Amino acid sequence: MSQTLNRRKLFNLVLRSFKSNQVKGDPLFEKYSRKVFNGRKYQSVTNLTARVAPVSSGLTAYSGTWGKSEALHLLKRTGFGYKKADLDNLLTMSMTNAVNTILTVDTTPPSPPINGYNNSFADENNLPYGTDWTNDILISGQGNTNRQRNLSLAQWTFGLTLNQDTSIKAKLALFWYHFIPVDFETVRVSSGIHSARLLYTFTKMYYDNPLMNFKTLIRTMATHPAMMYYLNNNSNSKTSPDENFAREIMELFTLGKDPLSQYNEVDVVQAAKVLTGWRVSNLTTTTPDTLFNSSLHETSNKQFSTFFNNTIINNAGASELDAFVDMIFSKSQVVSEYICRRIYRYFVYYDIDTTIESTIITPLAQTFVANNWNILPVLNQLFKSQHFYDMANRGVYIKSPFDLVIGSLRTFNLTYTVADPTNYEAQYKVWNYFNSTILIGLEQSIGAVPNVSGYPAFYQNPSFHEYWINSSTTQKRFDFLNKIFNGYNLTYNGLTTRIEVDLIAFIQQFSPTTCADPDLLVAECVNYLLPIDLSTTQKNLIKTQSLLSNQTTNSYWTTAWNLYLSDTSNTTNKNSVKTRLKNLLVTITQLAEYQLM
Repeated sequence: MSQTLNRRKLFNLVLRSFKSNQVKGDPLFEKYSRKVFNGRKYQSVTNLTARVAPVSSGLTAYSGTWGKSEALHLLKRTGFGYKKADLDNLLTMSMTNAVNTILTVDTTPPSPPINGYNNSFADENNLPYGTDWTNDILISGQGNTNRQRNLSLAQWTFGLTLNQDTSIKAKLALFWYHFIPVDFETVRVSSGIHSARLLYTFTKMYYDNPLMNFKTLIRTMATHPAMMYYLNNNSNSKTSPDENFAREIMELFTLGKDPLSQYNEVDVVQAAKVLTGWRVSNLTTTTPDTLFNSSLHETSNKQFSTFFNNTIINNAGASELDAFVDMIFSKSQVVSEYICRRIYRYFVYYDIDTTIESTIITPLAQTFVANNWNILPVLNQLFKSQHFYDMANRGVYIKSPFDLVIGSLRTFNLTYTVADPTNYEAQYKVWNYFNSTILIGLEQSIGAVPNVSGYPAFYQNPSFHEYWINSSTTQKRFDFLNKIFNGYNLTYNGLTTRIEVDLIAFIQQFSPTTCADPDLLVAECVNYLLPIDLSTTQKNLIKTQSLLSNQTTNSYWTTAWNLYLSDTSNTTNKNSVKTRLKNLLVTITQLAEYQLM
């Protein structure tokens, strides 16, 4: 069984794997480890003594330095990885304009998933290879094709995330997916051969417009066919009531279980009655939907508890659902604070003490309500705040598997697009390799959620993000990083894609002066890849062991680099610098700090 590790154990495990390159009494471990957790710590570059105190910075507009460190922090928290061009672009702007850029989402619908499986699995409906399957209706006996399309959808979604733009779109879409999820396999089992089309429209809902109005989202997903099957409301009737969706729409999707949320079991029972009679319909058409069947609906008046001010929802057929949603959102403080806590734990940090509650959650919630449940003003206020850029919130958040894997693929500019764009099967299988082989082993995969609550690291007390680090996943995280530097081939449908960091191209993103100076190069790579700076002693150690090949003067690197530049076709010179660069980047990515953001 996987054992959850605390942050101290994480650092022990990580640093032990790199023990041969560490000095005894490692100052970094002493600086960043916590003996007893008493809240976040402010770190001083000049004073390694941490000041333990409540983080008191609030939502006042950030007025501090806007530089590389701040721009990288924004990119890491609002996207999965980043490109050098993204960073350079944001650095030409003010903080305000940079956040505006991040929050400007392109709502142009992406090209739909296609038949990229036909060479391995014949499409039972004879859909041509490379063709959009989202409007192709399957018939009885074509379940294998539906399975392939389910898998195709997860691969396509991974591709969208991997090829994200600078905006928050991909990260916010995955926020909604973990917060209000459907598990692809569960829906397939429940709905049969039509699941892929239903799941596509559900996934598309988040990716088309992740900045959608929250109340509108709740009403939309309440009768979405995929959710109807996932939480059994498709079988909820007056003669056989099912409380599953009624419970989760309150407990997980709107009200939560925080102290102010005082709905009770009577409310769940009454809500289930309100929700009776809805059924998925038109499955054999290109526009499956959900319709109301009055003969299956509980016609009694529904009496709710004092928490809902003893509201009675009278028998009114289909319109009862809208009355129910209105009743939930009438508890505006409870709903808004619950959602803002979920947003905070996803984008900032898991620990919400009384100070954070009063200075961050409460005013964000008020913004949410004042803007009629639109999420954009909330994110705008958060990402432009003193609190978001507070040093206490940097380098304290364990990367999710998405952040680690997708982020590393993007940040190191790996080739994940196949050479032949018409070889759809090869492209989809490359995406599948990362989603279904790498990520699933790290306990997070698109299309597969452990339960309706989503991924435990985003909601489960007391460890939250520490759930990502356990005896099963720790080694797999470092194995993945080692593999992308050692290089390997993915061969599908006759086409080979090389997965390997181009070491020279990576550092040549930086200035020629930086590339030639080992001190500048180590500092640049550390600042670009790690959320917290290292000590001068540690950077010198890394430089000596990697770029200088354990020699003592900087010229050992400068000479080798200039020799390579003088004749880039010379294999000996090229391999000399590649070996040293590999040592440098592997050393940095094997540090515990690389697992943080």
